[in-house]
Amino acid sequence: MKISIIIAVYNDPAIKQCLESIYQSKNADFETIVVDDASTSINIEKIVKDCPECKLFKLGKNGPAFARNFGAKQATGEIVFFIDSDAQLYPDTLQKISERFKNDPNLQGITIIWSDELIRANFFNRFKAIETNYLFTDVYVRSFGSNGSAIYKNLFLKEGGFDESFKSAHAEDFHMGFRFFKKGYNIVLDKNISMKHAYLDNFFFKGLKKYCKRAFLRAMVLRRTKGKMETSYNSNKFMVLYLLSGLILLSVIFGIIIRPLFWMALGLYIIFFYLNKKMYSRFLKKYGIIFAIRSVGMHYFYILIVSMAGAMGLVYACLIKNKNDI
Repeated sequence: MKISIIIAVYNDPAIKQCLESIYQSKNADFETIVVDDASTSINIEKIVKDCPECKLFKLGKNGPAFARNFGAKQATGEIVFFIDSDAQLYPDTLQKISERFKNDPNLQGITIIWSDELIRANFFNRFKAIETNYLFTDVYVRSFGSNGSAIYKNLFLKEGGFDESFKSAHAEDFHMGFRFFKKGYNIVLDKNISMKHAYLDNFFFKGLKKYCKRAFLRAMVLRRTKGKMETSYNSNKFMVLYLLSGLILLSVIFGIIIRPLFWMALGLYIIFFYLNKKMYSRFLKKYGIIFAIRSVGMHYFYILIVSMAGAMGLVYACLIKNKNDI
């Protein structure tokens, strides 16, 4: 069963390591399709030349949804597998995906998990690798996106692919997941198949912009979609965490005037900590006490910022009529 790997790339030199990992794959029939979405600062063609089997298409700037759809239309495999340009596969990733489709005739799609193994070794990458792996293994029930999801090509094209009215990243794949699950397609989250993913070097500046934008856009999708998909944006647990993070901040601020509110903030944070204790124990076991302390503080700040951005997205979604305004 042939797998067509679709990679949309824009000014990302990490595509080199991504391709290297793909061509280390064992026991799999695959092709690689790179769609350059009008890169300006990186010569993608020069990088791809080192992989003669790779097919490269260069487009004008149309957005990631258009680029991925274009790549899928060029695919010759039965399965299209979408990954980001900064992701890396394990040697057996494609083999496992192919075997899963072969062994389950009722299967229509697969999403694989992101491991906690690092591509870049810095604090924020360590933090996000563990946090994201925890979401995949302990929170998500099902998922479909643009980084680590495979589906039959005919089904993907039949459903029109990613919605190209989403001109930026972060929402188009999230929206597609809801569409697929609402229609009852048998797409599973396989926690026995994984890949590696790179994150930003730190949360501030680029990280703040990226994750706030993601939360804002995905909150809008959630507001406008009636179907259910368990994610970190709408699971009951995370709704509680979002609420707690805001109440803790308000209790601290107003505690300057009303002292007992400081104790209320402490009590709320203890609840917040307890709800995340399993992930925090992973921080401790993986990298030790100093890293765990930093990560616990980082996690509260991260949840607080994301919840504020998401709340703004919900408000904005209530004020406009349809997703084309995103």
